[in-house]
Amino acid sequence: MNIRKALIQRLKAHAEEICTFTVGVSEERRKERPAKGKWSLHELTMHLCEVQDVFLERIARMLTEDKPAIIPYSPDEARESGFHLTENFSKRLKEFEVQRTTLASLLETLTDEQWRLQGEHPEMKHYTIERAVEGLMRHEEHHLYGMFNLFSKIEG
Repeated sequence: MNIRKALIQRLKAHAEEICTFTVGVSEERRKERPAKGKWSLHELTMHLCEVQDVFLERIARMLTEDKPAIIPYSPDEARESGFHLTENFSKRLKEFEVQRTTLASLLETLTDEQWRLQGEHPEMKHYTIERAVEGLMRHEEHHLYGMFNLFSKIEG
């Protein structure tokens, strides 16, 4: 399997894992923070939804603009304000699933040339669609490990 197909398969699997770690968990337990300054299962899920939005926009821009300027993403404001705790979990998770299916379908249709389209990212050299997709996948893997640990404690 080539790297691009593997990336797409992992993104699809991540969406399933996110749902597995959250479905059936009560709102109270889902929003419970494991420690001061640490995100709850709810917040981690909403963060991943937000990050997907960011990457969808980046990919769309790289497909339609010539080397668009890519603004680095920082979750600090949402984290400090507790914004993610106020989001409608079910609605946002359903949106995430639909967007993930759309993203995977889009990625499956890209040509080699499109995978290599670039944006100008101030923190990365050669920021291509392929690099963006790999970045999204690796970012999710990092947070999925945290979700696994939280889910294990909740499930008990």
